[in-house]
Amino acid sequence: MQAPPSYDDTMKAAVASGPFVPDGTARADQVKVPVMPEANPYSPAGPSSRTPLMPSTTVYNYVNPQTGEHIVSLLPPDHPQMECLQRGGHSPSTRFGILGVLAAIVWFPFGIACCLLDRRVKCARCGMTLDEGLCA
Repeated sequence: MQAPPSYDDTMKAAVASGPFVPDGTARADQVKVPVMPEANPYSPAGPSSRTPLMPSTTVYNYVNPQTGEHIVSLLPPDHPQMECLQRGGHSPSTRFGILGVLAAIVWFPFGIACCLLDRRVKCARCGMTLDEGLCA
């Protein structure tokens, strides 16, 4: 059994020969890139070889005048979520569930806790749920 060649001998051979290129492949200066022919207006109907262009995405840039913070968003300025961002926060609207209200009436002192557990807080402007409550 023979010992493998040393690292130094292997690296000298690799530096002298360069990267591995299999036989029969063309060098970079011999490669020819095909040129696409111009579209002929008299060509027969058929599937187009061109890919359809996708509509560009509009990106909105906002700057907070008080802090100078730069915000980039895909939402337009009149979108409900952007209105909450522009006004500085959500407008909370609390709704209590029917079971929580009934529990508050029937078991008065302890029912108030049940009523608070069965509440849902949503933003009045954008509709985002701020608090689901524990009974959701």
